[in-house]
Amino acid sequence: MRSLVKVLMLFPLLTVIVSCSTYMQTHYYVMNTEPDVPQAGATLPLRVGVNDVRAPSRYQDQMFYRTPDYQAGFYEYSHWVEPPAEMVKKALLHSLKASGLFQRVESLGVGARPELVLQAGIDSFDQLVTKEGLFAECALTLNLGRSDNGELVWTHESRVRVKQDGKGQFVAAMNEAMGKAIREAVTDMEGSEALREMAQEIAPNEE
Repeated sequence: MRSLVKVLMLFPLLTVIVSCSTYMQTHYYVMNTEPDVPQAGATLPLRVGVNDVRAPSRYQDQMFYRTPDYQAGFYEYSHWVEPPAEMVKKALLHSLKASGLFQRVESLGVGARPELVLQAGIDSFDQLVTKEGLFAECALTLNLGRSDNGELVWTHESRVRVKQDGKGQFVAAMNEAMGKAIREAVTDMEGSEALREMAQEIAPNEE
């Protein structure tokens, strides 16, 4: 009877020891939301309101991976500090302001009514696990529409893959991929004939 009591007393202690030995620390990561962008050659007399970025429900705080054979999953112990949609919006706001391409850039709903509204969506914010190695893929769809009638003035899709230098380098690779995707978009905006035409249309009406 005494032996049975001792075993029962030791059981909770053994459970705690096993639990501690299998404990995995959760790691949290941030992105660089101030990527370098080239300075625009001229400033368009247009104000832009940046709407919240849309993203599939899988892009929350856990990092997401997928393979060529359609398998996908989450890294249980690797988390973003903020959801990708919030980080991409911050990066877009910073990049458009830093480029000097537009007269004013703010989050939609802040300040005066803009002439243009930027709608952005995340199509991929994944780690790709392939035979050739590990890659970070950032894919964005962006549209600039007129605030007065909703007409699309500019649209662009960016899909950038960056190979990881090694295991544990996913965040660095994703930083590079997101920065390149946004730089591509800003450069394409600057080359848009439709945006220049709209700027010429708006400019005579400004006081």
